[in-house]
Amino acid sequence: MPRTGRTLLIGAVALLAVAAAVPAPATAQDSEPAFVVDLAESGDAVVSVTYTFDLDGDAERQAFRELRDNESAREAFATRFGDRLRSVAANAADASGREMAIEDVTIDVQTDDRTGVVTLSADWRGLAATIDEGLVVTEPFASGFTPDRQFVVVLPDGYEAGEVTPEPDGTGDGRLTWSAGADLDGFELVAGESGGSGAASATTEAAADGDQSTAADGPGFDVAGGLAAIVAAALLARRQA
Repeated sequence: MPRTGRTLLIGAVALLAVAAAVPAPATAQDSEPAFVVDLAESGDAVVSVTYTFDLDGDAERQAFRELRDNESAREAFATRFGDRLRSVAANAADASGREMAIEDVTIDVQTDDRTGVVTLSADWRGLAATIDEGLVVTEPFASGFTPDRQFVVVLPDGYEAGEVTPEPDGTGDGRLTWSAGADLDGFELVAGESGGSGAASATTEAAADGDQSTAADGPGFDVAGGLAAIVAAALLARRQA
């Protein structure tokens, strides 16, 4: 296998790891495991990953509350998440020729009855290419990304999707949703202002300028490990203490 192919394969596997949660059905209505990309007109995006954990016993709930109230632990998780995304962004920037940066990494830890919810978020500068009033998103999602949770892209207000590959499983209210397990290899999303020509122009100009990465040369998600496993280990340690 060529070096580029190996890199993309490793990146795709690692993306699953960083977006993985401990297998557990969520009970909170608005706290389902999800990987959300909230796009802005500038091409920046807020990237959020939500993890859920079953807290069936009193010891587990107490351990999660302690983790929630431990500022140092929360900061450590957020730092690790941000470091991994920065590595991904650096590779994506090299592949696309666009400047990218990861900023304002945050963590939110909540409990809802018997479910613990951890949401990690970061501002990803330059995630999408901006071309003639349109946005084009490919990497790092085009290189063999198969999410194990719901994958959601939120379009800017007043935007609509033009060309989307693969087809989303659901659309509505400016949101495109792919179910867990969807094969997103070769992912491409072109969006423009509603009723305008931005989406079509973006497709044409992106192809002409060579600005969009493809599954053949994109960076993938070059990260390792899973924060869900780290959180689970921390919960176990506190529960057994």
